[in-house]
This record gives sequence, structure tokens and C-alpha cells, in this order.
Amino acid sequence: MTTLLLTATLHNYVASSTAHIVTQRVSTSWPWYIIRAAGFIAAGLLVLLMLSGIGQATGIIYRFIEPIKLWAIHKALGIALAASIAVHVGFLLIDHFVPFSLVQILVPFDSHYNNGVKLWGLSLGGLAVSLGILAMYGVIIIVLSSLNWIDTKKKTWRTLHYISYAVAFFIFLHALYVGSDLKYGTFREAWIALGLIVAVAILLRLWRVGTKKRPES
Repeated sequence: MTTLLLTATLHNYVASSTAHIVTQRVSTSWPWYIIRAAGFIAAGLLVLLMLSGIGQATGIIYRFIEPIKLWAIHKALGIALAASIAVHVGFLLIDHFVPFSLVQILVPFDSHYNNGVKLWGLSLGGLAVSLGILAMYGVIIIVLSSLNWIDTKKKTWRTLHYISYAVAFFIFLHALYVGSDLKYGTFREAWIALGLIVAVAILLRLWRVGTKKRPES
């Protein structure tokens, strides 16, 4: 009987201690969790946005979704991506786990962030942060031009839309070398796999453009 009481008391103590630790961690690090969540959402939206856009350009996806509905979905995905990036970046200003200043989140190559990730002996943390900033500006350009110029300046809009390929590449590297959840394991492997899928889709899209421009023999 005494052993059962001691065991029950120990289990209650462990559960209480664990709950206290989790509560304390969440209360002090909640901005960091929002930053991570917004980053994951932005990554997912980017993949969907790229694939839906390439699907529209090639016409493949029209077999499954009507053009008008697809454009509305694509537009909504773009706005949602911009919003998730705004949350991801904005909460960096109030996070104390990895502090960033306003200048450091707006000016590329100003941050000296170092998370210990290296390639050939070179620190990639600061570079990956800068690529994320450049991608943010690219998303702003693409979304604003899509909202304002798609009907009035279609050629300019189409040209600016090619920035999306660079944005996808920058965000891929940013997440791969800055994301704390992508350092190793399943998440990293899944992100690399998604990156390869998007890369193949982009190459097929560019090949299609080259084929159309190639004069018939």
C-alpha cells in the first residue's frame, strides 16, 4: 500500500513539474512559437502558390479547377503568404530568444545572426537571414503588382512575376539554414523533398517557355 502511495505521489509530482515547466516555457517564449508557426505556414503557402501558379501557366491544373476559381485561390494564397511573412518578421521585434532590431529585419546583410550552421567552414546563419529579407521584398513586389497592375500593366506584371522563382529559392535556403526545426530529421527531409518538387516544376515551366519561343523549323 505504501509503495502504491509513493508511486502515485511521484507520478503526480512529475506531472505537476512537467506542466509547470511547459507553462513557464510557453509564457516566456510564446513569440518564438508564433514566429516558428508563421514560418511553417509561409513555407506551406509558398509551395502551394508556386505549384498553383505554374499549373496556371502550363494549363495543367485547369483539368481540375476552373480558371476563375483557380485565380481567386492563387490570389488568396499570395495575400495569405504576405500576411504570414508579416507575422513571422513582426514578432521577431518582440522576441527575446533571438533578438532582432528593426534595421536588422529590414536591411539585408546587417544582421550578424549565427546559429552555428556552416557550409565548407562558412557561417550561413547571417546569409540565410538576408536571403529571407530579400524574399520578403520580392513577395511584396509580386503581391502589390498582382493587385494593381494585372489589368493595366500586364506585361510589367508578368515580368515581375518571374521574381517568384528567386523568392522560392531564397525562402528555401532561408528555412533550411535558419529554421530551428529543419536542422535535421523528418522536417528537413520533407522540406528538401518539397524544394525538389517545386524546382522540377519551375524547370518544366521554363522549358515550356523556351519551347514556345523556339522558331519552328
